[in-house]
Amino acid sequence: MRDDRLAAAVGNASLLGIGYLLLRRWRLAIAAQLMAATLVALLLVEKALWCEIALAVWWVAVVVHGWTAAGKPGTRSVREQRLIALCVTVPVLLAGVFFRVEAAGIQSDVAEAREAGDCAGVTAAQQRARYGDRVADAPGIERLGSDVEACAELQQIKSRLQNTWSGDTEILAEEFQKLDAVLAKPGQNKTVEKVLDEYLGTVTKGGPCPTVKLATWLRNRHQNQSVLDKSRAIGDGLVPDAQFACAQSEAKAGQWRAASYRYQELIGQYPKAAVTPKARAALAVATLKVQLLDIRNLIEAGEYCDKPAAYGGAPRYRRGVNRALFLGEQEGYTSQLPSQWKTTVPTNASVAICTEAVEDGPAITTCPYVREGYDFTFYRTFRKVVVPVKIYAMRTGRLVKAAKVVIDGPSCPAVYTDDSGLLPIVGETISTPVDPTAANIRAAFQPLLVRP
Repeated sequence: MRDDRLAAAVGNASLLGIGYLLLRRWRLAIAAQLMAATLVALLLVEKALWCEIALAVWWVAVVVHGWTAAGKPGTRSVREQRLIALCVTVPVLLAGVFFRVEAAGIQSDVAEAREAGDCAGVTAAQQRARYGDRVADAPGIERLGSDVEACAELQQIKSRLQNTWSGDTEILAEEFQKLDAVLAKPGQNKTVEKVLDEYLGTVTKGGPCPTVKLATWLRNRHQNQSVLDKSRAIGDGLVPDAQFACAQSEAKAGQWRAASYRYQELIGQYPKAAVTPKARAALAVATLKVQLLDIRNLIEAGEYCDKPAAYGGAPRYRRGVNRALFLGEQEGYTSQLPSQWKTTVPTNASVAICTEAVEDGPAITTCPYVREGYDFTFYRTFRKVVVPVKIYAMRTGRLVKAAKVVIDGPSCPAVYTDDSGLLPIVGETISTPVDPTAANIRAAFQPLLVRP
């Protein structure tokens, strides 16, 4: 009996050194086993194609060497040698084929799930990989790990994107950079797109004002010819309604200036949007509210006469009776005007009349008086009262007229009471303003407020 070449070659094909054992080459058998174990360990560590090639070359080498090393006298029959070799090698090869096919199936399932954007499916498929699969196709199984890592990153990004619902565009920018990084990895288009789609469907969750910030950022994001570019159209479509709703909420809260700015921005950026006509109508209301607020602030600060402002909702300065908002120093005179001529409410006034310091008017007459308790005569010249006024149309804030209201009044009363406490000089003539009646004051101001 001789050692069978075929049995030795087949036995060594198991990578367990069985062929050498059949040839009674104990040292070679141990060396072959150690070498095979080393290559398998290296394959599991490096998970590289060159490791698979090295293992394949070693497999061919031991098979060929087993064939060439046989031919010497042996102790077993050919049939017995071949049977032993087949009993060991066939199960090993079948196991290798089985795990290789299984690994390919797992990779196919992962690829299918990845293309569907199903990260849960990617993870579930990868978790089916067993030790045998990792030996049979280490590089292929290793690639699955990168897919799982990408999905884990996407899950974290998805979670952090929820923190943007308050309108935090800094976080949004950071997470989009991370999406770009994941997108750079092979085959991640669909997984990234799914995370993006899910997020875009939740942008409005934080309310209209945060939505405006997020949608504006998405609209203005730099395009890079990737799947992320679809966010621009979504953001652009969200801005008009969100901007209008935000402005409405600000108006409801009395923040008219902020609301007015938003309405103007919406009208300027989206003149043809469905909500723009409503924005124009709302802007008209907000503008009046802002104007009224400005006027009240100016009046309260005593600055309206220096910086007159318009209130578009005021009545026009027209024929007939016009109500006036009197501002200035001469309340003693204006308080005696009829109530239908004046108002303290800016929204009811056609004009604002700013009164200035009283001036001496033309002389009416001079009368002699004797101070009680003194035997000498002095004189008083009674003069009309002149009130300089500036009239501003409330509707436009423009100066309508600058005039001097000349108020007449009774002169030379039989008794004149002087509360100054000063003793007049003999023969002195003192200028004295008349003390007009309500009728005198009304007659003086009537041409300003009652237009023919």
